Amino acid sequence: MRTTISINDATLGELRQRADATGRSFRAVLEETLELGLAQLSKPQARARFQVRPHPLGLKPGFEGVSLNQLYDQIEAEETIGRT
Repeated sequence: MRTTISINDATLGELRQRADATGRSFRAVLEETLELGLAQLSKPQARARFQVRPHPLGLKPGFEGVSLNQLYDQIEAEETIGRT
């Protein structure tokens, strides 16, 4: 199918350079570029990985590596001892 399109000068120049460098026709390079662009658009976008950054909480050295349940139990026990 024949059609007329407007291509900006920078893109046209790059397409012509690629055609000359590869020894292929301008039409072949243009069709391949369009196919690659369309294939890229149909791919699902990769999301940036979410990264968790640890922050010091100022816990006592004995509490490092303790699960939250154990930590809660320890705090509860200290409060109970403090009341007596």
